[in-house]
Amino acid sequence: MTATIALALSTSLLFGVGDFLGGVATRRDSAFAVTGTSHVISIVFMAAAVLLLPAATPTSTDIIAGAVSGLTGVIGVLCLYGALAVGRMSIVAPVSAALSASLPAVYDFATGTSLSPITISGISLALVAIVVVSVAPDDRLHEPGHEYRPRRALVLAILSGIGFAGGFIALSFTSMESGLTPILAARVVSIAIAVFLAFRVGRGFPVDRTALAPTFGAGVADVLANVTMLTAIRLGPLAVASVLGALFPVVVVTLARIFLKERLHLWQKLGVGLAMIAVVLSAMP
Repeated sequence: MTATIALALSTSLLFGVGDFLGGVATRRDSAFAVTGTSHVISIVFMAAAVLLLPAATPTSTDIIAGAVSGLTGVIGVLCLYGALAVGRMSIVAPVSAALSASLPAVYDFATGTSLSPITISGISLALVAIVVVSVAPDDRLHEPGHEYRPRRALVLAILSGIGFAGGFIALSFTSMESGLTPILAARVVSIAIAVFLAFRVGRGFPVDRTALAPTFGAGVADVLANVTMLTAIRLGPLAVASVLGALFPVVVVTLARIFLKERLHLWQKLGVGLAMIAVVLSAMP
């Protein structure tokens, strides 16, 4: 259990840094271009890791689970980056995290894993946090001249959480013997979708020069986070790995406050606080 906790917390740190950088990049280029470019960067590192590590023996189930994770994961990333581009990071990140943490925990419970009353309370509190955040004032407290669409950001954040949850659940079907192959399969799927959308409805591919540096950072952080998360899920239980892996809003909120000078209303502070408490409670035995 200790290794699962350590790996999941490392995942939160890496996802937090990656999401913050991805959010910065999407304010300079489309979410499609940022996602596609960051995933191309990540797959280069992932392919190198697969070649350097001992040979894996993936089954068709491992490959399919990885592909499904890539499909739901890219939906999550696109929605998250889209939400970060039109909403406050300190609101979007906790909403996404609450769902990406609670839904795998519910799945774990439904498939036979025993969860304590405290964990179940945390899952319920996560849903309450989403409601509290959604009824918070919509005053414009964003960067000057930046498009701010709070309701759209909230919807995208919810979809993002559902997408990430699906990716975590899919990865739980992979075997230890498959190594990092499922993540590689996931990246192939996510790149194909993101690049296609970048050309069809975005502004092209790859990202603009002004967004390249944060996109590169997001790609590196993403591949490292996926490695730690996959390992944590395999060591299990899924409920603990997914919930502690969803603590990334703490990192996002901290970085947004330091670098973007974001401020929160009282209700929004309460909603963020409830989301964080929900994540912690959901992981308690």
